[in-house]
Amino acid sequence: MAIRLIVSDLDGTLLSPDHQLTNPVKEAVAAFTSQGGLFTFATGRPLLTAAPFERELALGLPYILCNGSVIAQKGEVMESASFLAEDVYALLADARQAGLDAFLFREDGVFVFRSSEAVRRYEEKEQIGCMLLNEHDNEWRESYVQKVILIGDMPIIRQVWALHESAHARFASFQSEADYWEIITSGQSKGTALRRIAERLNIKREEIMTLGNQLNDLDMLQYAGIGVAVANAHEELKAAADYVCKRGYGEGVAEAMAKFCL
Repeated sequence: MAIRLIVSDLDGTLLSPDHQLTNPVKEAVAAFTSQGGLFTFATGRPLLTAAPFERELALGLPYILCNGSVIAQKGEVMESASFLAEDVYALLADARQAGLDAFLFREDGVFVFRSSEAVRRYEEKEQIGCMLLNEHDNEWRESYVQKVILIGDMPIIRQVWALHESAHARFASFQSEADYWEIITSGQSKGTALRRIAERLNIKREEIMTLGNQLNDLDMLQYAGIGVAVANAHEELKAAADYVCKRGYGEGVAEAMAKFCL
């Protein structure tokens, strides 16, 4: 059965190592959509930093943000599974004490508790400025967040999370980059968001190809008829993929599109 819908992760997959859309990638997407195919992306990014890629690709479809907790279309949030920052207050306190950086994602921006090298790298990568919170000011605890990221040494992150995991059964957590640990509302993921979009578009699983590079892409790859891991993907994702590209990043996406769709 022909592939009707392609869904790609952004960072580490569709984008180049310097987080740009290259001309060959844009040309491959344009070729696929000109034949009647549908293309969209699923990313851990919030609307603020993903919307420029929506505009660059001229997407007409819904796209997946914050690892599945948000679905947007045409620059507007359509669905959002948010939670109170207060619900992870104890976790964030332990994370800061362990030297980890915590990022809170809200509709009005990305918030941090300190300036650090990790924050600087994130701002450079995403091309935005993070806003500082006062950890002693209780106002931020009453705000709703779309997700939380802990950045730092992964063994330390896992130790901190293990202290709170039993108390946070209503959250889903996963590693999205070598030093990123993401926390979203339970039951949300790229795969579950993709399922909702596919049902809305009346597209069958076997008519979908998904592409990714990290473990937060796993259930999205498993849901699709063809799940693709680019060459720079995590080894566990490669093991679960139907096809592993010879090339990495956007070149791998173009390779898979040429093989299965064009």
